[in-house]
Amino acid sequence: MTNHSIPKPLRIRASLGKVAAVLLMVVTSLSFLALYVSPETCVFFQWIGVVLPMLLFCNLFVLVIAWYKRSWYSICPIIAILANFHYYPHKFQMHKPEEDYQAEIKFATYNVHEFKMIYNLSSMEQIAAYFSDNQVNTICLQEVPSDCTEADLKQIFTNMPYVITTGGLGSHFQLAILSKYPLDSIATVSFPERPNCALLADIKVNNEKIRIGNFHLQTTNWNQVKGTLLYQEDTRHSWTDALGTISNNFKFRGRQVDSLRRILDRSPYPLVVSGDFNNTPVSYGYKTIKGDLEDAYLEAGNGYGYTYRYFMKLYRIDFVLYSGIRLRAKNYRTGDIDFSDHSPVLVDMAIN
Repeated sequence: MTNHSIPKPLRIRASLGKVAAVLLMVVTSLSFLALYVSPETCVFFQWIGVVLPMLLFCNLFVLVIAWYKRSWYSICPIIAILANFHYYPHKFQMHKPEEDYQAEIKFATYNVHEFKMIYNLSSMEQIAAYFSDNQVNTICLQEVPSDCTEADLKQIFTNMPYVITTGGLGSHFQLAILSKYPLDSIATVSFPERPNCALLADIKVNNEKIRIGNFHLQTTNWNQVKGTLLYQEDTRHSWTDALGTISNNFKFRGRQVDSLRRILDRSPYPLVVSGDFNNTPVSYGYKTIKGDLEDAYLEAGNGYGYTYRYFMKLYRIDFVLYSGIRLRAKNYRTGDIDFSDHSPVLVDMAIN
């Protein structure tokens, strides 16, 4: 007699596959919570926001397999993909660049990676020439070396007569704002126990005061923990430590953006807020800083959106946000130069 009580391994594997597809759908569909739930409350959703490109790719893979097998669980990846409608505009835009427009503010933000190119050669002159060729008149820089003075920047960025920095605090990086317009009401915002900071200043353009914000939020520390993971034989504890470090940095950024939001809310002038946020557009940090500001990429971008040149160019973590009531982005672009691990973001803005 045939024993029908023996379970079939293929059916068990198929059932496990369907359970995995449902779990993948649920996790991917929860990405929107990364925008609303503070990492202080639950850091898990911030992780979903970071790995969202990979989750969507996995759902696409499951969808192909499910269609091939004509299985009912193809509905799972479809739900997950549709549930992330909020994400896709941050990856691709099709705004046609305007011609013959007037832009009073030709703005740029750039994480300059200590002005170090390959073999540690200085990139300062090349970066200055690039911005000059693009007729930029206001620049926010992050990761300026601690020993770089305002005089040094003025000497190289010759068409930027007004320069302020946060000052070299020991070995920590600086922020800098450079402009052809006078800078006043200068303020540095420090974060407790963290070297990252923010720099604020006002410019006056056509009798309109505009407050410029240059932010460099807490880093992920990925480059530091990556080396530990690659070169240690027993990485079990290293992985735990690495995930803990990155999770703690989510929390640091959460506190930083909460304090910066309160400062921005008190501004009496229209805002242009930019910098290296170390956050994706699907994050509590991005949504908190953005508030009711406009994202220049969403308003004037054209093509695929990214600013971090590594990780297969999956991430846009450098932003230019502005007050849409008084300002309008006419043109947005990222510079195709390799002086840093980031790309510069250039935005031409008109005053309404």
